[in-house]
Amino acid sequence: MTDADLAEMRTQAERLGFDLSESLLEEILETATAGDSEATATATPSAEGVGHRADDDENALLAVFDEPRVRTDSGPLAGTTLAVKDNIAVADLEMTCGSAAYSVVPSETAPSVDRLLDAGIELVGKANMEPFAMGPTGEFSDFGHVTNPIDPDIVAGGSSSGSAAAVAAGTVDVALGTDTGGSVRIPAACCGIVGVKPSHRLVPRNGFVDFAPSLDTIGPLARDVPTATRAIAAMAGPDPRDPTSADRSLEFETLEELDDVHGLTVGIPETPFECSSDEVADAVRTVTDRLSTLGIETVPVELDLGDTEAAYLNIGAAEFSWLVSGNGVTRGQGTGYNEELRQAFAAAREDGLGEHVARRILPPAFLDMTSGGATYAAARAEGIEFTTRLEAAFDAVDALVMPTLRVRPPAVETVTTRADLIPVLGNTAPFNIAGTPAVTVPVTSLDGLPVSAQAVAPQFEDGLALRVAHALERVAD
Repeated sequence: MTDADLAEMRTQAERLGFDLSESLLEEILETATAGDSEATATATPSAEGVGHRADDDENALLAVFDEPRVRTDSGPLAGTTLAVKDNIAVADLEMTCGSAAYSVVPSETAPSVDRLLDAGIELVGKANMEPFAMGPTGEFSDFGHVTNPIDPDIVAGGSSSGSAAAVAAGTVDVALGTDTGGSVRIPAACCGIVGVKPSHRLVPRNGFVDFAPSLDTIGPLARDVPTATRAIAAMAGPDPRDPTSADRSLEFETLEELDDVHGLTVGIPETPFECSSDEVADAVRTVTDRLSTLGIETVPVELDLGDTEAAYLNIGAAEFSWLVSGNGVTRGQGTGYNEELRQAFAAAREDGLGEHVARRILPPAFLDMTSGGATYAAARAEGIEFTTRLEAAFDAVDALVMPTLRVRPPAVETVTTRADLIPVLGNTAPFNIAGTPAVTVPVTSLDGLPVSAQAVAPQFEDGLALRVAHALERVAD
C-alpha cells in the first residue's frame, strides 16, 4: 500500500460521499488488494409518511399502512397479502433502502406493485432489507437484524431479508424482493420458501432504487410456486418509464399449465454440485432423481461456472459506484429518472452511505477507477463467456436444476469476509449475469434446516423455470 494508493482511495471515497477515517481507508485499501469485507452499522429511521412502524417478531417489516391498501376485491390475487422490499416505491410510505442515510416518501407507486394491486392483492407495507441491497445474510439493516422464523441462530438471508422472513412467518402471503446476485433466492432458501428471479427486463424496474442495473430484477417470494406464478404473471410486461423493460409476458394461459412437465429433459450440471457441500449436493440429487415419476428425464450436463462469482462482485460494485456518482441515475437505458428518488439519493450521498456500504463497494470501485475500467471489462468478458457456455448447455436440455446454496443456511455472524460470500451466492449470481430466470424451492431438510434446489431456464422462458420448480415442489420431502 503506497501513499499514492491511499490518496486515490480517499479521492474515490470523497467522490462517493463516504466520510471515513484514515485508519478505515487504510483497512479498506488492504481489502481492495487482498479481499476482505463486511461490517455493521446502526442508526434510527427518519422522515414521515402515512401508516406506522411495524412491530413484528422477526423485525421483517418497516413502514406499514394502518389498514392494508386494497384497490379491488376481484382478480387472481384477491385476498392475498403483500409486503414490498423497501427499495421499491409505494406512494405515501417512507422508503429507506434499509439505510438511515436514505429517506423519501414517494408520491408514486412502482408499476410492479401497481400491477399487483390491480390483480386484487392487499398491500400491507414495506419489508426490511440490507442497506442498498448489499449483503446476503440479513444482519446489517440500519433498522435492525432480521430474524429467521425457522431458527433465530441462522441468518434470514439477504438482501431481501424482511421479505423472506415475513412470508415464512405467515405475516404476508407474498413479498416482493429484488435480486442482483441472489437476493431473492438466497433469503428464500434460508427461510424455506419459494423465491423467483425473473428474466432480466421481464418486470419493469422503475420506481426501484437499483444496486446494479445490468443485474437487478424484481421478483416475488411466496410459500408455493402457484402463488409466485400468479404474482409474476401480474407484474410482467413493458412500461414506458423503463426503456429496458421487455415486451414479454409470462407464457401461461392458466395455472394448470404448471403441471405440464411430461417429456421435459432437465440437466444436472456437475460444477454447481461439485462446488456444494457433499450433504447438500446429495440431498438435492435424491430429490432430482424423483423427477422421473413426473415424466421428466434428468441427464448430466457440463456447465463450467468459471470465475463468475468474482465477476459478479466487480460488476455490482462498479455499477453501484456509478449510480452513487450520478445520484441514482444511469445514463442511457436506466430507470432512475424519478426526481423524488434522485433527490433522496443525492441527500444520502451528501450524508454518507455508511461503513457497511463502504466496505462492500470501495475495494472493487477503487480497482475499477485505478484500472481505467479494465476490471469491469474483464468481469463483463467473463460473464459473456459463461453465458455462451450456458446457452450451449440449453442446446442439450430444456432446463437445469442445482442446489441454491452450496451449504446449509449459515449461522448468524459467520459470513464476514468476501470468501464467506462465495458458498452463499456462488450458484445464484451467475444467472444474474446471464439474465436468465431462476426459481428456488425448498426440497428437503438437514437437521431441521431447509435445503433448496434452483430451477434455471433460458432467458424469457420463465414459465418453463416455474414448471420445473413446481415439479421439484411436487416431489419434495
